[in-house]
Amino acid sequence: MKEGKVRFWVLCYFLLLSVITVAQVSKPLIGVVFRKGTSVRIYNATVYNLNKGISVSTDHFGLFTIMSSIGDTLSIEAEGYIGQKVGVRNYSDVMVYLVGTNVLAEVKVTGISPKQNLKEVEEEFRKKGIYYKGKPPLALLLPFGGSPLTFFHELLSKDGKRARRFHKYAEAELEYYEIARRFNDNTIKKTVNIKEEELEEFKKLYWPSADLVKGWNDFDLFNYIKRSYKDFTENKPKSTS
Repeated sequence: MKEGKVRFWVLCYFLLLSVITVAQVSKPLIGVVFRKGTSVRIYNATVYNLNKGISVSTDHFGLFTIMSSIGDTLSIEAEGYIGQKVGVRNYSDVMVYLVGTNVLAEVKVTGISPKQNLKEVEEEFRKKGIYYKGKPPLALLLPFGGSPLTFFHELLSKDGKRARRFHKYAEAELEYYEIARRFNDNTIKKTVNIKEEELEEFKKLYWPSADLVKGWNDFDLFNYIKRSYKDFTENKPKSTS
């Protein structure tokens, strides 16, 4: 009799433990959806969690939040774009880049610089009372000349939190844009005799830092590409065929 009760309570314990574990590993995952090759964020893209059977849409800033667990698969779709699936490996913010299917739309979008896009979005935030990118200065709390309401609205409101997330991604995109503006396919092909199929691998291996690019003149850039390509060809695995 006692043995049966022990088995019963052990079973209850493990059932309770499994329920608690499942509840603990399901957390909100934050992400942003971009048009590939640009800083343009995609509004109203649909993000499906295929494992949980739930979905959300991106807001005007391309942001989304969806409940997820490690091992889940997200499917991201938007009209005019090729859908993409992303596996949830951790709870770090997710950056998704969708490829457009409309060639005319792509030409139009790439004509908008990240700085222009950032300026437009910042104007939208200002209309909602967000003036400091979601990071208000402590001076706003001063009893004279300050604005405590503005401070707390920017720090604690939903729009303030969205502004902080947006600018986190925007800064990374601006950095990428400044590098790509100089270290790009056309410049590389004009500098060295590189094959088309080598370009992506070469850029991935020798992508310079933003700080490095800022200090370059044209001679420095061309010299870097030549030295890097020489190293690339010398260290490339030899074909066995």
